[in-house]
Amino acid sequence: MADTVLIITHSNDEPAGMVVEAVKARGHDAVRFDTDRFPTELGLVLAQGTDRPPSYLFVEGDRRVELTTVKSVWYRRFYSARLPPELDERYVSYSKLEIRTLLSSLFAALPNARWIDPIDRVHRAHHKVPQLELAKQAGFTVPDTLATNDPAAARAFFEAHQGKVVTKMLNAISFTDDGSEQMVFTSKVNEQHLEELDGLRYCPAVFQELVDKEVELRVAVVGSKLFIASVDSKGGAGEVDWRRGGDLAYHFTPDTLPPDVVACVHRLMALYGLSYGSLDIIRRPDGKHVFLEVNSAGEWAWLQQMVGLPIHEALADELTRAV
Repeated sequence: MADTVLIITHSNDEPAGMVVEAVKARGHDAVRFDTDRFPTELGLVLAQGTDRPPSYLFVEGDRRVELTTVKSVWYRRFYSARLPPELDERYVSYSKLEIRTLLSSLFAALPNARWIDPIDRVHRAHHKVPQLELAKQAGFTVPDTLATNDPAAARAFFEAHQGKVVTKMLNAISFTDDGSEQMVFTSKVNEQHLEELDGLRYCPAVFQELVDKEVELRVAVVGSKLFIASVDSKGGAGEVDWRRGGDLAYHFTPDTLPPDVVACVHRLMALYGLSYGSLDIIRRPDGKHVFLEVNSAGEWAWLQQMVGLPIHEALADELTRAV
């Protein structure tokens, strides 16, 4: 029987489908669990007892898969269930709690599987403030950073850095305005913004020294492999945050990192115990590299498509390799 790879994601995750096909091409079975389709479209039957081995069945239509055979798990995304609108709103929160608890129990019941990556490690890496301290431990240069809800502290930080400061959020935030999706980008702070800091009392923000850059680098890490690309966004709408220029405004090209920075990347991943991560790094005009952040569930398909990096193949290799 072929080893089973379980992929935890959601129904609109097209890149996950690429990894499914690559896993199957290596002679392994791939089970895709779209969390937003449970429990309305997907089924679980978890049975235990004193005189019987546990059985964890995944049911999709006529397909039944015994999840105790899972050898590797790719924890990609966890989306909320799509419950029917006619469900009494009094019970929605309880239903979602039970759904999440059952799924968490199932995932905890697969301790012998190799995870990319263990859920607790993914969640730990989500916290941006301790990231910078771990990055320093790994040998990276990091920018001066302030996370605060104190307007006076933000003003003092601005003055200490002679106005070369950007602001960003701790989470990726988007919202709908006039029917179109808007994203909160990293932005340069100016004198006018200093007069509008009272809002920090209701929503903290991050302030960071503006790092002069030659290029911005995106580094996708899969196991021991690094996939590196860079973009030069100077002089355009995306000079501070290349995403502001739109998906097609800037084109990434293949790049490299010096050996000492490569070593920093691997040390940071080891500190987190992660096999996958997506790092943002700035290369300054003097050649120095400055760490910005690592995303333990960062998107990679756009980078693969734009630059031609075989990231999905590396993920399939990592999920199916012998341990």
